[in-house]
Amino acid sequence: MVNFMRNEKMYQLRRERGLTQKKVAMAVGITQSAYAMIERGRRYPRKDTMKKLADFFGLTVDELFFDEN
Repeated sequence: MVNFMRNEKMYQLRRERGLTQKKVAMAVGITQSAYAMIERGRRYPRKDTMKKLADFFGLTVDELFFDEN
């Protein structure tokens, strides 16, 4: 089993914008549960979902999911 790290960038961006997990999830077409698992590092998103999340937050996929800065 692969352990993923919590996506702090997603968490911070969501909180800075005053958004709930449900609002972000609805905007990108996934369930709140799926979003929560992605943000917490318990699920790795599909490529199309990664792209939608990156677009939503105004970042590239690399910046949102792979950039450690």
